[in-house]
Amino acid sequence: MKTRKNMLLLACIGMVAVQTACTDYSADDHKFGNVVYLDVAKTSEVQAATIKNTLDVFDRTFAATLAYPSDQDVMLSVTVDPSLVERYNARYGTSWPMLDAKYYALSAETATIAAGKTTSETLTLHLQNLLGEGAGQTGALPLDETYLVPVTITQSSVPTLATSSTVYYVVKRSSNITVAAQLGAGNWINFPTLDKYGANSSAWNGLTAVTYEALIYIDQFATSTVTSDGNTNAVNISSVMGVEQYLLLRIGDTNFERQQLQFDGSGAGSKFGKFPERNATKNLSAGQWYHVACTYDQATRRVCVYVNGELQSEGTEMGLTSMSEDTRINLAMRALYDFYLKNPTPDNEKKYGGFGDAYQFFIGRSYDDYRPLNGKIAEARVWSVARTQQQIWENMYEIANPETDPTLLGYWKFNEGAGNTVKDYSMYGNDGVAETDIVWPDGIEIPKINETEE
Repeated sequence: MKTRKNMLLLACIGMVAVQTACTDYSADDHKFGNVVYLDVAKTSEVQAATIKNTLDVFDRTFAATLAYPSDQDVMLSVTVDPSLVERYNARYGTSWPMLDAKYYALSAETATIAAGKTTSETLTLHLQNLLGEGAGQTGALPLDETYLVPVTITQSSVPTLATSSTVYYVVKRSSNITVAAQLGAGNWINFPTLDKYGANSSAWNGLTAVTYEALIYIDQFATSTVTSDGNTNAVNISSVMGVEQYLLLRIGDTNFERQQLQFDGSGAGSKFGKFPERNATKNLSAGQWYHVACTYDQATRRVCVYVNGELQSEGTEMGLTSMSEDTRINLAMRALYDFYLKNPTPDNEKKYGGFGDAYQFFIGRSYDDYRPLNGKIAEARVWSVARTQQQIWENMYEIANPETDPTLLGYWKFNEGAGNTVKDYSMYGNDGVAETDIVWPDGIEIPKINETEE
């Protein structure tokens, strides 16, 4: 099974902690002799090189490092050593082959650590020719197969640190999602165009149904945080997406399981309150990818929460008992206030004049800066319909032709891998802008649990 292979890969990478030596070679008194090692291997000799299937090249960088500066230049040689593949497989219980030489090259096989310094110039393992040749991709690196590239120090003018002189790159060109954004305290995604009236924001207002969905990986559930005035603030909420005190998908709440999904429909367009009830058996776990979704439909008065495509909680006869133009769901209320400012009629003032300070739609933020999503996110979407369970299950990892569906209000893949702008792939073009610099972690791979391998 494909999922089992992915779990084996992750398990092998996680096992390396037990291989690390305990000796501290960085002590200021230099009580130990100087040694050289590869910087990336200091914490883990196994480094994932999981590659997006549309990339033809992919680079991994490393450097040689001394425990402390030497009074003379340190010269060393590095090489890719296929003979180490057998050692790796024996150690970790795998049977992965060596990557064919046509797919990799080292930028250099020698390095120098200058006198008085502790780090050499940067070296690069170039993974190349991944897409093969021509439209048919002849000779492309096979998808979803795992290979090894051991890089090791072969010669040095000072001794090597045995436990960190070799790094094993685990190479996989994956058909799964391999890019996600890391959010957390002080960082979330803003949507400036949703605050201005126009083509970008108009579809977000006057709704009768909504679906939120995303792939999330929680590193740590919110417990407490230090506020700007230095006080410790107890926090039980991890914000996923939505509008505070209106229509918000989050994890945790006061007097609620801090690891349980909660769909808060307290706004004028829903009024179903906080759903579902507290239930510890529905808790999520840290360190695991989930697809989460929630839906609400005014017409059917049905509220649903889904986890990994399965219906977790369902409420019927929820929220508003009647529908009218005045009870529509508005997710971009400040855009309506902007409309009022541009068209200051008494009727518009009555309808929208109070929206100047309305809560905004965010990803990874809600009431204030202290309810973050401490984790990774990908494939976030907002719809103007209540998606069915089958639609959610079948499309957890990608939406085909998103620019042609007017019910898809926002679609952020988080597949950029660099920068602080998150493209909206829907027809409405509400790109997200990070509050601070986004971290794009290496080694991401999100298994597709809705696919099976015969």
